[in-house]
Amino acid sequence: MKFNLFRRIRVLRRARREPAWVEAFRWAVTAAVLVSLVTLVIESGYRLGLPPALRWLVSILDYLILGLFAVDIVVGYVFARSRRQHFRQRWLDLAVFVPVIVSLLMHRSGTPFIIVRQLVIVGQAFTRTRRFAGLINRLRLQPVTMLALSFVGLIAAGTLLLTFPSATACGRGAPFIDAFFTSTSAVCVTGLIVRDTPVFFSRFGQLVILGLIQLGGIGIMTFSAGLAAVFTRRVGLARRRMVADIVEQVGDVDIVRTLRYIIGFTLLAEVAGAALLFARFLPDFTHPLEALYCAGFHSVSAFCNAGFSVFSNSLENYAGDPAVNLVIIGLIVAGGLGFVVVHELLNRNTLRRGPAFALRRLTVHSRLVLWTSGLLVVFGALVFFFFEHDGALAHLRLGPKMLAALFQAVTPRTAGFNTVPFSALKPVTLFLWVALMFIGASPGSTGGGIKTTTLAVLLLAVRARIRGRDEVEVKRRTVPRDVVYRATAIFVIAAGIVVLFFALLLAVESHPFPDLLFETVSAFGTVGLSTGITGALTVGGKLLVVLLMYVGRLGPLTLALAMRSRTTRLAMEYPAAEVMVG
Repeated sequence: MKFNLFRRIRVLRRARREPAWVEAFRWAVTAAVLVSLVTLVIESGYRLGLPPALRWLVSILDYLILGLFAVDIVVGYVFARSRRQHFRQRWLDLAVFVPVIVSLLMHRSGTPFIIVRQLVIVGQAFTRTRRFAGLINRLRLQPVTMLALSFVGLIAAGTLLLTFPSATACGRGAPFIDAFFTSTSAVCVTGLIVRDTPVFFSRFGQLVILGLIQLGGIGIMTFSAGLAAVFTRRVGLARRRMVADIVEQVGDVDIVRTLRYIIGFTLLAEVAGAALLFARFLPDFTHPLEALYCAGFHSVSAFCNAGFSVFSNSLENYAGDPAVNLVIIGLIVAGGLGFVVVHELLNRNTLRRGPAFALRRLTVHSRLVLWTSGLLVVFGALVFFFFEHDGALAHLRLGPKMLAALFQAVTPRTAGFNTVPFSALKPVTLFLWVALMFIGASPGSTGGGIKTTTLAVLLLAVRARIRGRDEVEVKRRTVPRDVVYRATAIFVIAAGIVVLFFALLLAVESHPFPDLLFETVSAFGTVGLSTGITGALTVGGKLLVVLLMYVGRLGPLTLALAMRSRTTRLAMEYPAAEVMVG
């Protein structure tokens, strides 16, 4: 047995320790960066001119930050205990260093890149302190709370950006209430608007909305965890639990692989949709970049079931266009089925053995989702065509009428696009669409509502009770009673939320009863369809709709779990009580 003396000596080698002044120096760098960030928001964001003396101080501050940035990198390298590990942890320094140098060569300030780098470092240091590390750990154990807080942060950031003068076409910035409403609608992928998106917002403002839609559509925490899985292939146990709850994963499936699939499928679907829409939009625009922008915006908005459009009348100009209608329908369905169902339909086995093999091996959950979604679409198309063939569809021929009826039947899956004006619909159609919007999309999807499986389980429970059976059965499988209770709770809580907010809107608004009911359910289901009263709501009405969109995006049961994450079990059972119902 060999005895390696040198290895033993290396273990006893004295590790490098940072001097006490290094921490103070880094806090000084952070303070300078925060001051620069404030001045950047004031000057570039709100376009408020600074006095010449302050401009001179700001320019000096920029050069000072560049110098401090260089010194910070050198200090970190010199006093690093392990230089390889140091570069792993501070890879952002190298990522920022290149654009900073390029900016200096182009005689521009590289301060924005340094601000991003410093904010990331401050965030890392912020979470490493004992007090806040305990807070983060508690939040990680409560994934629903973490998701709720992430949406609040994203809405706040979007509101700030939309108030910038550069975010609006007029150059004055959006009023706070309108920016708040639009940011919430985008993050919650609802699509209700109080301002005409292509007219009121500039290209920068529209891109902000698009970014909020993308992050809100697949969930900000799912997005960040998915990126971690893609680049590091490691996701911690707490993050696994959090993401499993957020994407509503069922069955024994690898979360890391599912996350990579979510990110990959999302990008693939949106790119494919944008390419198909670009080919159709290209003849309608004088510049190819405009067609590409419109195609990309609508592809992301459709897949995320957001309903935002860069056309003032949504897709009404393409009511009879098969290409636009079918592509948008495909994106809505792909985003609304749920990633679990899509993964069962499209995977390696599907490519190897064909779609028939995948259909035979579908789980009960996926079969319920597909059957319920299909029946709702068929029912909606037939009903819309029957009631509106001489109404909202009267100006179209038979073929476009059928296509428009199909499109309008798909859009209550919380998509929010429309090819006919909903203000022209008959009361009976509006009422039926209220029911379809209340149901919404499927679990684990980008949509809202009580979800298609909730409706399916409730109908199966009714069937079982009518037949006199104690257990709910489907496809020779028994649905656990816990699932039935959960579906019932979701339905009751959702109905209660809708009734409460509808009553509040009736109290503060003077719009017609049917329009307010339609608006309420559309906001709760994160659908985005409207009869045209959204922009005319009072400030109180807008705030109620904002809160309702947020509640609808998280889901009624999700909010209940956030308020009470632990299940209380009784140590004893009480005698049965005879209660008469019906």
